[in-house]
Amino acid sequence: MSIALNNIDTVIFDWNGTLINDIWLGVKAMNQMLEKRNMPLITESYYREIFRFPVKDYYKDLGLDVDSEWEQISLEFMDFFLLEAPKVKLHEDVKKTLEHLKNSGKKLCILSAMQHEGLLKQAKHLEVDQYFDFIQGIDNHYAQGKAHLGVKTAKRTGTPVERILFVGDTIHDEEVAEIIGCKSALVSRGHNDLKKLKETKSPVYSDFSFLM
Repeated sequence: MSIALNNIDTVIFDWNGTLINDIWLGVKAMNQMLEKRNMPLITESYYREIFRFPVKDYYKDLGLDVDSEWEQISLEFMDFFLLEAPKVKLHEDVKKTLEHLKNSGKKLCILSAMQHEGLLKQAKHLEVDQYFDFIQGIDNHYAQGKAHLGVKTAKRTGTPVERILFVGDTIHDEEVAEIIGCKSALVSRGHNDLKKLKETKSPVYSDFSFLM
C-alpha cells in the first residue's frame, strides 16, 4: 500500500524518532537509570523491540518499580534526557521534505508525547518551527501518549480527516491515527523496529522519500 499525496492536504508528524534522531539518547538515559539501580543495561536493538506507550508500561517491562517510584523515575529520566537533548539532530532528509511539502501547499503540524514547552524549544533550536502551522505537545513529563490530543489536533487543522496523513515511528502513532480516523504511515528508523511496525496495518518506509 502506498500513500497518494494528491489526496492529502495536511501532514501531522510525530516528533521523537520521526523527525529527530533521539533513539540513542533514550537508550543512554534509560541505561543511566538502570545502572544506578544495579539492573541489566539494554541495547538499542532491544529498546526498539520493546518500547511502547504509555512509557510507564515499558518501564515496568524493564523491571523498574513504577508503582512506588513513578514520579521520581519520570523526573530522573527527563533530567538525564534534557541534559544532552541539545546534541540531538534531525534525520538527514527532514528539512528538504518539510520544504517540499510546504511548497506543495500542504499544511504541516507536529503532535508529540513530549512536554509542550520542551518541544517548542527543541523545534526552534533545530530551526524547523517555521515550517509548521502549529506544534502540539502534552502538558506533563509522564509521556503517557498523545491519543487524547489526536481528535483535538485534527479539528484544529480544519482539514477533513480523510485528507490528513499522520506520520510516525511507533505502533502508538498508528493507534493515534485510527482514533483520528485519518491515514497513517510509519518510518522504521525510530523508536520501534521494522519487525514491530510490520505488525500494523500502516505502510512502513525506511525514510521520507515517499513524501517527496
